[in-house]
Amino acid sequence: MKKTVRLLLLILAAALLASLFACSKSGNALSPSDAKKAKKLIDTALKSSPVADFDNSAVAAKDDDPDITVWFNHSYVNTPAEDTKPTGFASYRILLAGNEIEGCHFMVASKTGKSGVSLSVSEFRDAAGNTLPHEVCYGWYFDDVDGKTVADPIPVLEHEFDLKAGMSQMFVIKVKSAQDQPSGMYSAVVTLTDNAGRELKKANVFAYVWDFSLPVASSCKTLSDLNEWAVICGANREATTTDGLEDDLYALYYEYLLENKINCYTLPYAKRGQFWDDRVDKYLDDPRCTCFTLFWKIACKNSSEIPDYLKAAYDRLSAKPGRLEKAYFYPDACDEPLDISTLDLVKYYNAEYTKVFGAHKLLIPVHYDTLIDQSTDFFKYLENDVTAWCPKTYFFNTSADKKADPALYTDSYDKSMEEALGVFKDRMAAEQEGGDEVWWYVTRYPHDPEITLSINDEALKHRILFWQQKLYNVDGFLYYMVNDWEDSKNWTKKYEQYVSGTLVNTYGNGVLIYPGGALPEYVEKYGSDGYPGPIGSLRLEDVRDGIEDYDYFTLLDSLYGEGTSTLIIKQVTQSLGEYSTDTELFAKMRLVLGNLIAAKA
Repeated sequence: MKKTVRLLLLILAAALLASLFACSKSGNALSPSDAKKAKKLIDTALKSSPVADFDNSAVAAKDDDPDITVWFNHSYVNTPAEDTKPTGFASYRILLAGNEIEGCHFMVASKTGKSGVSLSVSEFRDAAGNTLPHEVCYGWYFDDVDGKTVADPIPVLEHEFDLKAGMSQMFVIKVKSAQDQPSGMYSAVVTLTDNAGRELKKANVFAYVWDFSLPVASSCKTLSDLNEWAVICGANREATTTDGLEDDLYALYYEYLLENKINCYTLPYAKRGQFWDDRVDKYLDDPRCTCFTLFWKIACKNSSEIPDYLKAAYDRLSAKPGRLEKAYFYPDACDEPLDISTLDLVKYYNAEYTKVFGAHKLLIPVHYDTLIDQSTDFFKYLENDVTAWCPKTYFFNTSADKKADPALYTDSYDKSMEEALGVFKDRMAAEQEGGDEVWWYVTRYPHDPEITLSINDEALKHRILFWQQKLYNVDGFLYYMVNDWEDSKNWTKKYEQYVSGTLVNTYGNGVLIYPGGALPEYVEKYGSDGYPGPIGSLRLEDVRDGIEDYDYFTLLDSLYGEGTSTLIIKQVTQSLGEYSTDTELFAKMRLVLGNLIAAKA
């Protein structure tokens, strides 16, 4: 036995040394002094934790069915239906602050097929009788995602369901805390019953609320397109687009995304960029709305109409303090420029905007860069025009990173450009020093080991992406679209295998929500006059949680000093290609993060 333990310790020590060496190859690991500071912070946070322990014991059900197995898992683990092995979590403790949505997964597997099964979750309640609202969703599965059966859509659970023999079924239990939610431990009971009312399985679930709240206006800015026509088609409303209902439907989708921390390019009732409807004021003045775009696919395409459009927008935005700060000019004609003529178009539009708005924010996503001359690239060429820089994430890889890991995306900003113009992240830091913002974005690129938002990624990566965003001091996250549906009448995994002749193996690109009109139970629920609204996804859950993590780090730095967040973040990720997907390590660091903030908030 002693030899076995000694061998295990040697293996663990070797693994740790190998990990430290891997991190140090590109120079991104914490320095020895910072590592010492981090250890002290972590030890303190764990020793003085305000979070109460919870009982992980299994609970006996009255009519226990031995064929059925139940267990919990983290919300950032997407368990394939083929995986029926329990995690060891017989119960679970959700951790959250005030004004936050967090959750966990409840997994059910059966050796034999079952029909007419129901799942219920009792009210989350603390010792004083305070309650936490909750919602239960179920995982809807796609076949053959890299050979696995994987969930992504998560409709609200409102009906009985069947269990397939030898397969697991995921359920998502979410709680949402109020801004002034009383802190402490809340508990609820999960019960699985059959159609005769027999209690087949039972489990306890807990939620601990820290004694601090996240801001209403997130410190992580976001923007994504919500395609209006796709919304209409996805609710089966094509034949009724003249009755005004499509505007309300768009607002329903917008509000759902806003609840999940995603700001859309176009505000409700500002169709095609026209600010003529007073109903838009509600969204302009909503503190959760931190961003929207101007000039994205606007109705006027004739250059002679531009001054009138700009004047109408300026009049509404300048009528109340705070509105102009949320506006970002984003001309679709200049999206992802590839040549000088498009860069010059950016300059043209910027001059037009300045005539009416004066100082303003101009955002241009860039995925390609090259030297125009020995001292000028695309970013340098636009330095007097763009004020919200938005490169793809891979620009932040240094030549040292790429040398250490040749699998990193290497196009566009190469070593010669770095030598001529400087390290890219340093250039962006200088722009921030001058008053500009720095955003970034992903689409189907880059590829593993860098993180995008694909269904076939390990789910934890989607959350780690926002830890990386904080690590690189990036202000905002842009995603080109949330409803780029391949088919608005059916849910698809949207597999993009080849793009311009390149094998990419991308699932779900541009899709973070699903059309309610494609799900019969939603159509039946809302009827012919209703609005089959959006269905969320597991990836949207991870994105929202990652954005909330970003807010945690911002709070941490405000309480402990700038740079403190880096000490915690680097326990999980050191750069875009260096990170751990150890879910228990992530859970530990998130506990540390919340405890540290609670100690000083």
